[in-house]
Amino acid sequence: MHVVIAGCGRIGSDLALTLSEEGHDVSVIDEVPEKLARLGAAFNGRTEVGLAYDVRTLRTADIEFADAFVAVTSNDNANVMAAQVAKEVFGVPKTIARLDDPARAEVYRALNVRYVAGAHLVSRVIHEQLVESEFDYHVTFSTGDIEIVEMQLSAEAEGMKVTDFEIRGSLRVAAIMRDGGTFIPEPDTMLHEEDLVVAAAKHGTTSKVGKYLIDVEPELK
Repeated sequence: MHVVIAGCGRIGSDLALTLSEEGHDVSVIDEVPEKLARLGAAFNGRTEVGLAYDVRTLRTADIEFADAFVAVTSNDNANVMAAQVAKEVFGVPKTIARLDDPARAEVYRALNVRYVAGAHLVSRVIHEQLVESEFDYHVTFSTGDIEIVEMQLSAEAEGMKVTDFEIRGSLRVAAIMRDGGTFIPEPDTMLHEEDLVVAAAKHGTTSKVGKYLIDVEPELK
């Protein structure tokens, strides 16, 4: 998979090195050359100096052949602009933007830009470690093709049974978070809109139940 990453801070550089080590073709863009240097000599991908949303820089990074684009600069405006250019101009199938200011979330949603809210994720992890230590979300195992994912249900899932939502051998519901509480469901437990479902799933399986979800987690593998 060819992935273009805009932003080579702590997040961008770590993501680039991880994807590269996994064998993916990675291009990293940053307007500050010194930040690109943090990737080190072991990084076997490509680096480009330039703005995240600059068309010429993106073309040099082979955005036209990209399977995914990730904008993780420290500037929310730059991230949303870059994601829009990647999706609308170059037709990149998967685009993800970093969001630091929660107040801008509505703008991201209005532009239909998939995003990861840093402040929300950090607060969620801290909350889990304080009061919900029995759960670890978004776990991908180093071997095999099983991961732990969380999925928020849409109105399409209202009234379904857990057993109807599950996919034999591919997706198994482990827990449901509803109205501030968490419980382990029975096979005939009824699902409701806005339930947060924690499940063990094979890579790629969430797309098969996408019509029942408010948002499907991006799968980069």
